[in-house]
Amino acid sequence: MIYFVLVLGLMLRLISLNQSLWLDEATTAIVVRMPLTDFFTKFMPADFHPPLYYLVIHYWSLIFGTSEIALRIPSIIFGVLTIYTVFLIAKEIKSVHANAIKWPVVPALFLATSGLHIYYSQEARMYAMATFLVTYLIYLFLKEKWILFSILLPILFLTDYVSILILPVLLIYKQSLISSKQSLPLRGKLVYSTIPLAITFVAWFPFLSKQLTAGMLIKDSAWWNILGPVTLKNVALIPTKFMIGRVSFDNKALYALIIIIISAIFIYVIGKAKNRLNWYWFGLSLLLGIILSFFIPTLTYFRYLFVLPAFYLLLAESKSKLFIAIILIVNLLSSGFYLFDSRFQREDWRGIANTIGNKKIVFPVNSQKEALIYYKKDGQIISKEDITKDNNTIWLSRYVWEVFDPQDTARKYIEGLGYNKVLEANYNGVVFFKYAYRN
Repeated sequence: MIYFVLVLGLMLRLISLNQSLWLDEATTAIVVRMPLTDFFTKFMPADFHPPLYYLVIHYWSLIFGTSEIALRIPSIIFGVLTIYTVFLIAKEIKSVHANAIKWPVVPALFLATSGLHIYYSQEARMYAMATFLVTYLIYLFLKEKWILFSILLPILFLTDYVSILILPVLLIYKQSLISSKQSLPLRGKLVYSTIPLAITFVAWFPFLSKQLTAGMLIKDSAWWNILGPVTLKNVALIPTKFMIGRVSFDNKALYALIIIIISAIFIYVIGKAKNRLNWYWFGLSLLLGIILSFFIPTLTYFRYLFVLPAFYLLLAESKSKLFIAIILIVNLLSSGFYLFDSRFQREDWRGIANTIGNKKIVFPVNSQKEALIYYKKDGQIISKEDITKDNNTIWLSRYVWEVFDPQDTARKYIEGLGYNKVLEANYNGVVFFKYAYRN
């Protein structure tokens, strides 16, 4: 059965793979083309992520290129490996606690069909890689393979900072597991296995401190609120997206009703789960994330994708075939909406690039251009001050203009020059205004 599940997981992740890159994926595509000296000296100090994923894609792209599909294949590989590792964890749990998980293939099947995991297994970002590393780290922890565990910790840290929250979770879990006298040797091995991580942290700290300094500069801006501060909405979105992926509906009353019904089922099923490690992995990771987000905003659901396998391992403790079938149906429906309905897919920068053609493009500020640069429009991008009457038609980006141009100065400037808006184009959240000059 596990081979069937792996094939199913792979096939689902290949559907609709050739979507447009969205903004952050385009950043990945541009960054991996940089010389490594520029990457470390110019890009990394201003970014909020560690370097390893970018380096992996850099060397991958030297062989396979930087097309949309090529950039996303590594995430598919990490996604499928995560499915298999969840199966191994379930088998290990079953071998120790026979009644915990009756069918080890079930959590793997849940993850294989998960709309959220499919989405991020198709994204040229670090989240699928980090989720695999955390999941494999849990497996090594269960098997007490401390040498491999110690090697994987710094690799995880250099892939995604937030995911390293799994380490204090494991330390707390191990502390609570058995009496202090019995657990002393195991605790010692676990602590000693963190030495490579500590060395890596010290070596990387000069870069990390620059990133933190750069991040704190936006604390008083609207962008800070987008990154994921602690709000009731951000907390609620994590389990919501875990259950139904990125599917949403314009009818908010219907959306709320669906969420309430599905939540009641999932809460009932997960409430009967007893495996302590999975509860620590799921609950304590999110709690630590909430605490962290009071200081550094990280509380966006995709940053906690590494918790999703624990969510399905807990659900898989159900012995009811009915509830298992319901969870699978919810997964398949949410995955189907995403995979086959373009409205639930990524920002369509490729579509807007084709629509713009060879006309000039204005952005309110000197940022958010990476996607159009990837789609070879960099030579058409100008500042509003560079507009001349020779530009009979221009396009104005309205992408998150509320954050970068809250006074709407770019639009007012263009219209003050005598341009009329003749078209509003919206490509999955990528909004541009087309202007024509009044003769």
